[in-house]
Amino acid sequence: MSQYEAVLFDMDGVTVESAIVWRELERTEILPAAVTGDIPFDAVRALSVSDAYDELATDDDVELRVSADEFDALYDTHAREVYYDRVTLMDGYRSLLDDIRGAGHATGLVSASRRGWVEMVLDRFELTGAYDVVVSATDFEGPSKPDPTTYRLAAEQLAIEPTACLVVEDSPHGIESAVAAGMTCLALRGEGNAEEDLSKADEVVSSPEQLRAAMAKRGLFDAQ
Repeated sequence: MSQYEAVLFDMDGVTVESAIVWRELERTEILPAAVTGDIPFDAVRALSVSDAYDELATDDDVELRVSADEFDALYDTHAREVYYDRVTLMDGYRSLLDDIRGAGHATGLVSASRRGWVEMVLDRFELTGAYDVVVSATDFEGPSKPDPTTYRLAAEQLAIEPTACLVVEDSPHGIESAVAAGMTCLALRGEGNAEEDLSKADEVVSSPEQLRAAMAKRGLFDAQ
């Protein structure tokens, strides 16, 4: 029997393979249009848009040339292209959700992206209703990942203890958020985060198949 009552998935880089797409757009279009100087691309990876703006605003090596609203607009301009045209769903994701739910565990989607982008993914891949809880960065006031509030809010809405949650993440910020919330974290490594330090996760896996095996090992469902 598993110690976990819920599995919470990150969206960008886990549920959908969007990390590479966003990093490409940040390097070639979004950040060059927003700032001058030595752009800290890695420092804003996996942050919400508003948190990324705040991070850049405190960096002495760059100069922001746009307002917060204009910064938001630079991302929003590309969001529909990213989520409706360019991303793909994790291999085997639907069957993984079915197995988790079939074994009696809750599921959740917990994202540092804004609610509108999350809704695009839910619509594109027909995932509306697939989760017991969905939390985005714009569903509450305050900082998103790596702050633990996003994950704590998901556990609160599910009415379960954070220690009963298993999280699947792909970024150091996301891992830090989950661990700080008191949750177990599996990190999924792929092309989009091949060089990232994922060592703070409880376990690192390198494919959807390994992810499934790691969950089965923890008793979430029977191995297949």
